[in-house]
Amino acid sequence: MPTRTVPALTLSLAALLSAGPAQASPSPSGVEVCTVTGTSGQYSVRVRNTGETTLARVDINGVRLDPAGQATDTLTVNLTDIPRGKYKTAILARHDESAALDRIVTYAVIDGIETPQQELFAGKVAHASHGTTLQYTIAPLAVRGWTVAYGSATSPKLETGAAVLLSYPVRGGKKVATRPEAGRTPTAVTPLAPCREPGKQT
Repeated sequence: MPTRTVPALTLSLAALLSAGPAQASPSPSGVEVCTVTGTSGQYSVRVRNTGETTLARVDINGVRLDPAGQATDTLTVNLTDIPRGKYKTAILARHDESAALDRIVTYAVIDGIETPQQELFAGKVAHASHGTTLQYTIAPLAVRGWTVAYGSATSPKLETGAAVLLSYPVRGGKKVATRPEAGRTPTAVTPLAPCREPGKQT
């Protein structure tokens, strides 16, 4: 599939304070992620830096969807230089378009080199079995190719169909992955929620 690079939109800290992401607590992945969906199909992914240092780069990977909801071409947005506490937004679809998030990779500058830090995979709960040692089966949000089991009796309750992000630290010497590693437990599974609208408390 061809790759299309689309522009990023930078938003101010004042806008962040008035319309911050739905997740309020610090994330183990160093970022908070939420989505913005417009009435005409516009779709954006907002990434906020919750770490201690500036994020050198965040790669947002998504897929274009056809009217039947099937993935067509891939989309890539590169957000750069996100200071601590601020965010930028990647526009994946504009008016009358449709898209979905696939994965996110964060980078920091280490010894003068941009180095991948965290991999986040967008998925949905395909099956929930509350109270068992493997509570959830997670499938990709919009692409085929992986299914993982996640959870324990003490995990937060997630319902079938809920959108989530699976977070993994990038292992030294390994290439950035395109799907979760089989048998590897994520460091966090968090809801992928819509961003809060200005003036609304959630």
